Amino acid sequence: MSNIDAVNALLTAIHFDRFGEIEARHAPDAQFQSFRGPSLRDSVSIADWHRGFLKDYADCAYTELEYIESGNVVAVRATLTAKGYDFRAFTQRVVEVFEFEGDGGPIVARRLYAMLPDVELDKPTTSALTNALESRGGAANASKALVDGHYAALFAGDGEGAKAALADKAALIDSVYGTANGPDNMLALMATIPVPAFGSWRVTRSIASAKDVLIEASIDPTRPRAADWVRVVDGKIGVIETYWMLREIGVTPETRERYTKQVILPT
Repeated sequence: MSNIDAVNALLTAIHFDRFGEIEARHAPDAQFQSFRGPSLRDSVSIADWHRGFLKDYADCAYTELEYIESGNVVAVRATLTAKGYDFRAFTQRVVEVFEFEGDGGPIVARRLYAMLPDVELDKPTTSALTNALESRGGAANASKALVDGHYAALFAGDGEGAKAALADKAALIDSVYGTANGPDNMLALMATIPVPAFGSWRVTRSIASAKDVLIEASIDPTRPRAADWVRVVDGKIGVIETYWMLREIGVTPETRERYTKQVILPT
């Protein structure tokens, strides 16, 4: 039995501001970590968090949905469409990871990673992403082995081993630290991403579908830091999209009070 239907039901409840249903779909002691923070540990707090979130993200909808499911875990890559505090429409790319209590059970853990709002891509990156989206995909096990090998080499400092998994026209999309095209440029950009003085990168979760692989990585396993949505094309990595716990890396999303419209009466 798939938990994707349960994920979609929650996303619908979020879209229609049904806070009671949002609370009911989480276990009483569910944990939720988001790019905005703070970390929450109960269903009531999670519902209350969405009340504040949906003031800043009015008319919020999850669009362009893509899924990876493995056991009791469902990962969703989506584009949020919403209206901000000044009522202007904007988009924001996100990856959300859901953990369920078995098949059809309540949500016991969620992690919501994001890019910065309104990301614009250059032509080479757009071409690489389009090519990846149009790819037919292959075997999930083969895609997972390829991507796992890339990250094992990358985090071990083996640049040549990491480079071997990348396609010649691969692209890295990172709204915080930059976009790069080609294996050499991608590895050079990854090397510039700052890390804490103590600790090292490690993969905390890896799940795959025929076309895509989700990699969650952190310095401290108890503090989620980044999620990469990796797109595999013809046996090579075609695109890596990096999503961050923005607050964890010191990027504080804007959370100003919503402007209140006022009726101007004739004098």
